[in-house]
Amino acid sequence: MVEPTPSGDIAPRRSSSSLWLALGVVATGLVLMFTIGTTRPDTSAPPAPSTAPPPSPPPAAAAPRLAVAPPVDRPKLSDEAELDAWARKLAVPTKLAPGVLSAYGRAEMRMHGEAPNCHLSWATLAGLGQVQAVGSGPLPVPQQIWDRWSSRAVNDAKPADLRNPADAAYTLARYLCSTGADLATATGWWQTILGYTRSLPDTQDTLAAADTFAAAKLP
Repeated sequence: MVEPTPSGDIAPRRSSSSLWLALGVVATGLVLMFTIGTTRPDTSAPPAPSTAPPPSPPPAAAAPRLAVAPPVDRPKLSDEAELDAWARKLAVPTKLAPGVLSAYGRAEMRMHGEAPNCHLSWATLAGLGQVQAVGSGPLPVPQQIWDRWSSRAVNDAKPADLRNPADAAYTLARYLCSTGADLATATGWWQTILGYTRSLPDTQDTLAAADTFAAAKLP
């Protein structure tokens, strides 16, 4: 006959099992708490963009010199042949590709009719291209400017393309002339270009490059 097990031998084993079970639950809770805490996505708002005003121009600031004007814009007639000929002639003294020069020239031509008091010169756009885009490729147009001012440089019913040098130059020209400033004056030029570059050294370099391009003469 099997002797009954004394009740005193069972109680301690049950107490030990309960204790280990409770410790396991606590440990699991701590692991979950730390895991969730470390993998939770960051929901904090990104820092707001800087709204600091652009730097002030130097006391002896001057506007770029006058450049050789591109052909007169003819919205209802083809002027591509004249513009291409103008760009090819200036390509050698400016050391710029004819296609890039044509893009800058087209932007100035369009602004003559759309914003006649702006007096934006292709040489200023070329100066910005030299400083901001290392002299090649489309002008860099910030996304917020592109979203507001992008437009096709030629009337072919196609959408504007940021990678197209003519569209980029025309879009930037529209933005620069939207300030209402006269870029033929020192005050208007510096305030407008500083508003775009947000950098005094870059604006000074742009002026120097614009003057160099403006010195080029047609053969």
